[in-house]
Amino acid sequence: MTQRPQNLILNRHSLSKQLFKHQQVTGVRHYFPKEFRWLIGLVLIAFIGTGCGTAKVQVYQYVDAETNYPRSVAILPFSYDSEIAEGKRPHRILREVFFSFFSYLGYSDLPLDTIDRKVAPTIKAGVNLNDLSNSQLREMLGTDAVIRGHVMNATNFTAGIYAETSIKAKLKMINLRTDEVMWETEHNELNHSSIVMPAVIDLIRDQVDNFEVREAYYKAAESFTLKVLKQVPDPSSVRQNEVHLPRIESIEANILGNSKLQPNDLIYVSMEGKSGLTAHFDIGSFKSHIAMKEVSPGLYTGSYRVKKGDIIDNALIIGCLTSKQGLTAKKFYKGAMAVIEEARLPVEN
Repeated sequence: MTQRPQNLILNRHSLSKQLFKHQQVTGVRHYFPKEFRWLIGLVLIAFIGTGCGTAKVQVYQYVDAETNYPRSVAILPFSYDSEIAEGKRPHRILREVFFSFFSYLGYSDLPLDTIDRKVAPTIKAGVNLNDLSNSQLREMLGTDAVIRGHVMNATNFTAGIYAETSIKAKLKMINLRTDEVMWETEHNELNHSSIVMPAVIDLIRDQVDNFEVREAYYKAAESFTLKVLKQVPDPSSVRQNEVHLPRIESIEANILGNSKLQPNDLIYVSMEGKSGLTAHFDIGSFKSHIAMKEVSPGLYTGSYRVKKGDIIDNALIIGCLTSKQGLTAKKFYKGAMAVIEEARLPVEN
């Protein structure tokens, strides 16, 4: 990919100089009221180094050929703390996003609308789903396992040129046949713009993005989900043997977290699996069936060069391997999602 300048961490004095210089050049002086500049600087400095790192997932049962791992899973409606306004919908957004990613793992997933239809009479009767026993849930849903989620906190905050969105939640997967918790996690995902950026204009753009609260929550939910699913056991290898799907061992890409693509950047994908088959990869819903070549037995590679005008926004890289019988196995790259940097519009003076 195109080399870009390293991000700079500015101290309070250099920050003031950068802000002043940026205001002179771009004419966006009105974005930063004079009486708030010192406060903005303090806020930004206070948040240097904040981040959420990796999610810690406690796994109690791993996948192996001898384990009777659950086949079907239902993701129950997520609950949320009373302090969170219903209108913000972070619990619904996190559930939707988690389902869309989780569906690529080796389970038979019950569609969300089917789950909601099945639990609706119980909720309408005033019964809390958390009060139902595992046997009651299994009878109601007809699945081997459920995933429960509870959003503990969700915030969307903007002050001057600092913006952040966070989702803190607890998730756990329960085997309804054995009453065992298979894995659980409590994670706080924080997406923010601060002075650890290459230019002040990036901060302004990130701030504007956060005004779209719903979109900001979706971005935080996607980051949350990717970090959790990196550590959640995936029984797809066992399932592939059962239904004779092609075997995919791994998929890698040259996309890193928080990096943004630009025209002429190359998305490079490699995938390891059963040899002698047909392979391709998709970039979310933007572009599908990008051919991959088997460069050595079981190693497939392919690439796509970003073009001007491409719209790639938080797209999954999905590797696909198709057998001679027409059966296709899929595996998504967990390292990051593809995002293209939007064209910068000149700022009028």
